Amino acid sequence: MSLVACPLCGGEAEPLLVARDLNRGISDVRFPYCACTACACVFLAEVPSDLERYYPATYYEADDTHADAPSERAKLSLVQRHATSGRLIEVGPGRGGFAREAHAAGFDVVGVEMDAGACRNLEERIGVQAVHSDDPASVLPTLGPADVIVLWHVIEHVRDPWPVLQGAAQALAPGGILVIATPNPRALQFKLLRSRWPHLDAPRHLSLITADVLAKRAAGHGLALAELVTADRTANDWNAFGWQQLLRDRRRDIAGPLAAKAGSAVALALAPAERRGGRGSTYTAVFRHTQRA
Repeated sequence: MSLVACPLCGGEAEPLLVARDLNRGISDVRFPYCACTACACVFLAEVPSDLERYYPATYYEADDTHADAPSERAKLSLVQRHATSGRLIEVGPGRGGFAREAHAAGFDVVGVEMDAGACRNLEERIGVQAVHSDDPASVLPTLGPADVIVLWHVIEHVRDPWPVLQGAAQALAPGGILVIATPNPRALQFKLLRSRWPHLDAPRHLSLITADVLAKRAAGHGLALAELVTADRTANDWNAFGWQQLLRDRRRDIAGPLAAKAGSAVALALAPAERRGGRGSTYTAVFRHTQRA
């Protein structure tokens, strides 16, 4: 593959790697990713025309056990460092774990979700408003003003993330916050594992955006970076998940609980390296709306 234009900045990009759908094994198709020489972001060079098939119904199944509660509460604690009440819009709530915790904490929660079944779960089982849409860039400005907007591992799935960022800025009330969590293309795991990195999640992850590029784009919409974390509770959980999922992918003969324990052991051994220098598997950026762009 020759040099191509980066869809995130327009700079020149070059081939980086070719990956398969290791996480869900829906097909054996190989997906080419490129890295931009200008902004250092990574993106899927050829988005499949049948991308929806890589999001099976099980992708959105509700978790009745609430096993995700500790992680979701950690996300809520991060939000509450910057906003403790008000209207909260979650883009891509999926199974609804965070929406459930935020609603219980007193936020007026609205979910913008592309899956109809997930929307029903939000309204019928969690008790929050759901907006069924696959176009958050257009929908967000109609739902404001919001005190908080969150995108937990959503922006990497969006074909064009910048209009979504703009839509979020338009929907925020003055002083409101936008929280974005996403895989980190500068992660130690990515450097070591390359195409086998579980957080690459081909082909569902269309782009891996560096934190500095995201902050620069946000600033253009009046969003000032208030906090950037790569070693909090949720980031550390994602570090462990990366090693656990790697073992599940490579050794199908290893039982799930054993893979989880072995992956946790690897994560513990590498924790000092992964938790410093911004090399965690994911990062969470908190932006505060300071002015209208």
